[in-house]
Amino acid sequence: MRLIWRTHRSFAIFSMVFITLLQFLVLFLITTFDVPAIIQMLLEQFPENLKVYFSNNFFNTLTLDGAAAFGLNHPLVLTLLSIVAISIPVAHISREIEAGTLELVLAHPFRRQALLSTLWMSGCFILLIIIITALVGSITAAAIYHHVDTSLLVNLLKIGMNLWLLFVLVMSYTLLLATHKPTGLRASNIASVVTLVFYFVFFLSQLWEDIKFTSHFNIFNYYEPQKLMFGKGNFLLDCGVLTGLILIGYFTSRRLFMRRDIP
Repeated sequence: MRLIWRTHRSFAIFSMVFITLLQFLVLFLITTFDVPAIIQMLLEQFPENLKVYFSNNFFNTLTLDGAAAFGLNHPLVLTLLSIVAISIPVAHISREIEAGTLELVLAHPFRRQALLSTLWMSGCFILLIIIITALVGSITAAAIYHHVDTSLLVNLLKIGMNLWLLFVLVMSYTLLLATHKPTGLRASNIASVVTLVFYFVFFLSQLWEDIKFTSHFNIFNYYEPQKLMFGKGNFLLDCGVLTGLILIGYFTSRRLFMRRDIP
């Protein structure tokens, strides 16, 4: 675990600092500028479908609570967490197979499944501390610029849990690819493309009625920060679906890793 943390420490710390500062920036903007007028002016330039979509999403951010939820759903936040979730399995499975070091590690007297479970738990922990730092940033910024009540605190904790499970899932299917594919670059590229396609199709499904049914099969459909903040989401269902997919990804990865020949 110490080796995994040392390997990813620099980018994890950068992610924590960047995401925390982003939370402060979002809440500062919403409490300082006339955001409703700015957004309304921008929306007037959009086509009707986009206008409806952005109205439903951005008007929820015009309050402090909505801005706190939006800060944890910002594309930059999702991108940084995706990089962390994808890089951990690829670096310690695929690339170590390529370098020949994994064969040396497995020559020591411990079981393969212990190696895989340690890697998976270390990745879960790194993602958790990044998200906890983001939550602390959101709560601190809310306390500075407005106030923190029990409702806001509980909703932010739900959003943080939901966000953590989403990216543990990304890490789990990347682990599945890393234990199956022969090269680190290939596993990394496939995991990145899969995550990007999920996000892009989810975005399109909010605008295009004909593909709206695909949202039920999309992992981003089960991360609902705005809805959770305003009591409209289904926290238990979202967590249940993500947890089930995580377990499938992890146990399938372990089975593949136990049966795979390491060159």
